Formats: sequence, structure tokens, C-alpha cells
Amino acid sequence: MSYSRLSIRFLRNILDITSPPKKIPLTVWSKKHKNPEAQIYPPKSFQRAWLLAMESPLIEKIVLAKSARVGYAIFINTSVAWLVTNDPGNIMIVQNTQGDAEKFATKEIGRVFSYCAPVVSKLFGKNTSTEKNFYGGDLSVVWATSGSSFRLVTIKYLFMDEVSGYLDNVDKEGDPIDLGITRTESEAQRKIVLGSTPKEAGTCKITREFLLTDQRYLYVPCPHCQHKQRLKLENFRYSPKDFLSAHFVCVKCSGKIKEEHKFNMVDSGEWRATREFECCGVHQTPEKWDETGSALCCKCGEPGDTNERGKLDAGFHIWSAYNDNPNTALPSIAGEYDKAKKDPLKMQTFMNTKVGVEYSDAAHALKLNNFEVLYGRREYYSPTEVLPEQVRCVLATVDTQKNRFEYHFWAIGERGEIWAVNYGQVLGDPEDESTQAKLISILSTELTLSSGNKLSVFAVAMDCNGHAWKAMLEFCAPYQGWIFAIRGESSTKTKFKSEFTLTYKVHPEAKCEYRSLNVHQIKNRAAERLNNELPGKNYIHFPFNDVFDIQYFQMLTAEELKGSGTNVKWDKKTGQSRNEPWDLLVYVLWLYDFFRPEIQQASPSEPLGLIDPASQKHGDYDLEHTYVDHYETSNYEDYG
Repeated sequence: MSYSRLSIRFLRNILDITSPPKKIPLTVWSKKHKNPEAQIYPPKSFQRAWLLAMESPLIEKIVLAKSARVGYAIFINTSVAWLVTNDPGNIMIVQNTQGDAEKFATKEIGRVFSYCAPVVSKLFGKNTSTEKNFYGGDLSVVWATSGSSFRLVTIKYLFMDEVSGYLDNVDKEGDPIDLGITRTESEAQRKIVLGSTPKEAGTCKITREFLLTDQRYLYVPCPHCQHKQRLKLENFRYSPKDFLSAHFVCVKCSGKIKEEHKFNMVDSGEWRATREFECCGVHQTPEKWDETGSALCCKCGEPGDTNERGKLDAGFHIWSAYNDNPNTALPSIAGEYDKAKKDPLKMQTFMNTKVGVEYSDAAHALKLNNFEVLYGRREYYSPTEVLPEQVRCVLATVDTQKNRFEYHFWAIGERGEIWAVNYGQVLGDPEDESTQAKLISILSTELTLSSGNKLSVFAVAMDCNGHAWKAMLEFCAPYQGWIFAIRGESSTKTKFKSEFTLTYKVHPEAKCEYRSLNVHQIKNRAAERLNNELPGKNYIHFPFNDVFDIQYFQMLTAEELKGSGTNVKWDKKTGQSRNEPWDLLVYVLWLYDFFRPEIQQASPSEPLGLIDPASQKHGDYDLEHTYVDHYETSNYEDYG
């Protein structure tokens, strides 16, 4: 039994009315028997809200982030049929691939134009599987993988399906979503409809589009206390030994919401926009809504979350828990959820197709501790006065910004244990000699061991990529062997390699060596280090002082892993602008890996960088004899 076979009865019910009725039976049409074989009742709340959104002159854009099998194809078919017979115009339906487009044209919308009498009566002229003419407009079914699909056409009604699967850049012409929307710009009363099941976190297009809308969710009344609420996975409970016990917990009365309650609850549900907005000079959290779910201003009583054209961008999220279907009953969801917890691949499928949200197994596996957790575990030690006795050397890292250098000192112990020593800035133009002299002076700071001996910074990793690349290499050139010029690289071709050092080159003009780092892999390692909660091997200590304040830890945890598969990448969290401490940690992990054989051979009595009172020179070692150009990083067989 499939939603893809649309009944004539359902279409006629829609076409014969101005507004959707209170209850619309959806029947499965059988070509063989010419009669309905059974009836399916997707929740009235789904149909009514989406069709009212299509009718509303205020709502310009509809975004549906959904789980699988909630009737989006029926929504497209019904909407197209209503438009052809009541408000005709040029219609475009966009599928992901040519195969998808041809399949949809024949098995979905094609049935409407073949068997729905009111629609058939409007046809004239061209009538192929993917292109149809009717009085007042035409229909085209195209595919997003071809840039030519969006050329030489003017569209009033745009329907885009499975947008999460669209390419980022089609035929080097740009985002197909934007290409499609551009074709509607000449229409004052246009409708733009985007729908899809979400995919990888961080790169999911439907999630990106949904977050740009007013973000509507279906609120249903508790059967016990009538408090209206969303059905959330976090409030879902079940016993692994008895999936029939599956239920939601009411957020107000803690009552059990079971499968038998769901039909009446969802039937009485209402959509509510949840995004905060500003109207009449007041910043507001939605408290009142109209029948479509649009948030109303507390002062003027009109829909307040409008875009720059005074229109509404309506976003709807729906998932399987709301469906009245035996295969998505709560015990079934519980069984699939329990299996998914044991397999990351199944969890990806479950979160995307059942819960209707973006998900990344990598993001969960390497999710950084909250900045408050790291801030709360600071320790009472004073590294600028006396270094911990386990220290084998001190390394420094430098990040170059347009108006400053940011530096970080790190004390390194055996087995990869690290103590944060100091963090600060040298303000000024990085190309200015006085600014550079201040940086060298700070990097030359002498630190005190517990034995009373003095220790200098053994090596420095300096990011020269970005601002004044060549000038920074020229600055590093005289200090080669002490300051190591680096640049980050995170392309799809290289980020999955195990090596930390990707390339070694010498700039022909600056006469300075530099190395390209595999920052994706090193950031993975940095996340593992920060999540390590057991002092000792690979643990990172932070001192309790004013330098390492709450803002430092916010910047230290400023990035998160987004996406999955080949699209996975580290990127700044929403609203986070600075991440220098995070980058400086990444650099020191590379520097530690680069010098790890020497650090492991050092001892408390003979640390690296120990200052000889008779000779206080930096970098007296011979790099040429100590290292080879294409340094092979370790495979971390002892990492744990």
C-alpha cells in the first residue's frame, strides 16, 4: 500500500472546495479494480496546515523538513491539481536526478493529469511525461543535476523535492535551490515549496533552509492534562525488554502518552511557529498563532515574523511519531531506535528517515566537551613561576591575525601530557618590525623548572597562512630550526590521510621552508585530547588564573564536526567568531608529533631547551642531520 497511488476521490474533494474540509479521506486508488481498496488517514493537521499555507497570500515560501513517508508527494500532487484548476500559472517540480524526475512524472504527477477529470479538462497543447500545457500555464518536471533545467523559464509555483540530495554547485552555475528560486523573481504572488528528508549534520540543505524560516512544529494536547507540547525524542521512553511499553512523557504532568492516545492527540494538534522575532519595535517569543501556525505580534495582532518583502517563510517539521501508521507506531519506533543505538550507520538512517533531523555519527563520536566542563576542571598550578616537574620541554604556537600575533606556551611531559602555560597577544601590524621584535622577545622568555634551572622554548609552530603569507615566511626565515612555518590544509583529497604533515616545501623567494598540515586529522586528535578526563597520558591541564578565563574556553571549543562521509569538516559553531586557542592547540599537537622521538628521550634532569649559562642560543641543533624533509608522522599505535 503506497501513498504514491493517488485516488480520484481525494483529488475531487480538494478541487471542489475553497478551503480544505475538516477531514479528508485519503484512499488508495487501484488501477486494476477501479475502486479504493483501503483508506489511509494521515493526520488532518498535516494536510490542513500545508494547504492553508498554499492558499495564504502572506506565505511565500514553505519548507518541509520531514521524516520519510509523511505524504509530501501527495501534498505536491494535490497542490498542483488545485493550482491547475483554480489559480493556474507556470509550475516547476524539481527532483534530484533525471531518473527521479522521470519516475515522479509518470508514477506521481502523471496520474493526476491522466485520471483527475477536472485537471484533464484543462489540458491543451503539449502533453509529454515531463512537460504539460494547460489553460493559464504549463508544468515541467526537471532535475537539479542539470543547470539547463533552470534556464529560459519563468515560474510562479516552484516545488523542490529531496533538496538535501542536491549538488552544492551544478554545472558551475551555483546552488540549484537558488537557481530555481531565481526563476520566480518576476512573480509577485509566487509560491516556493522545498521539502526533503534531512541528511548529514552541518551540510544538510533542508536543515539550512528550515532554520531560515519561522520553524513550525506540531503541538499536541496531553491526553491527561491537555497541555500542548511537541513530541520529542528526548521525552521518549521504552524498556529494551518490552517495546510495547514505549511512550512519551508529558513535560507538564509526567503522564504516559501511549500509542492509543496518538490519533486523537494529533487530530487536535496545532502548528506553532517557534522562532523569536521583532515586530512593532518589540523582540518577541511567539505566544499567539493563527490557524496556519504563523506567530502573531503581541501589539498589532498581525503575523510578525516576516521577511524583507513583508511575506512569511513558513517552515514545518514533522516526524514519524505523529504518523497514524502501524509501521510507525511507538513500539516500532522503539525497536528501531534500540537497534540504531548499537550501530552508527543505523543511527544515521534512524535520525534522518524516522526523526527527520540532520545527523552525523562523526560529530557525535568527536563532540567536544562543553566549555564550562573544561573551565570547571582548571587546576591550581603557576606555570609562569615554576613548571611542573614532569616537563620535558616547552613548545610555543603562534597564530597570525591582521592586527596582532596570538601566542600560546605549552609545557610537554612524557606520554603526551600537556600543561597550558600562558596565552596572550602582541598587538600591531604583523609586518611591522617592532611588532615582530616584541613577539621574538616573548618567545625568548625563560621559564623555571622545579629544580631551579632555566628552560627556553624549544620550538615554535607559526601559522603563516592567510595574512601576509610571503612576509611572514620572510620573518620566519632567519629563525628556521626554531620557528617552523606552517599552513593548514583540509581538502577532501587529503583530510582522510593518516599523516599529520602533508607536504614540505621551500618558498623560492622568501627562502623559507614551510609545511602543510592535515588539520582535519589533527583537530580530531585535539578533540580526543580535550575529552580525555583522566590525568596522565595525553591529558591537557589548564591553570586556575585570569588568563584562562571563560572566554578562553569558549574559543577553545569554538568548532564542531559537521557532516559525515566525505563532507565531514570542522567548522565554527553558530554565533562563534573566534577560535584562536583551538587553532593554537592544533599547532602544538603537530609540533609535539614532529618532535616526539626527541621528547621521549628527554628526562627531568636533561629536558629539551635547558639553558646553558655559558651559551644561551636558540636552535643550536642541526636540523638537517636530525630530520628529513618529508617527515613521517607516527601511526599512533600507542595512543589511547
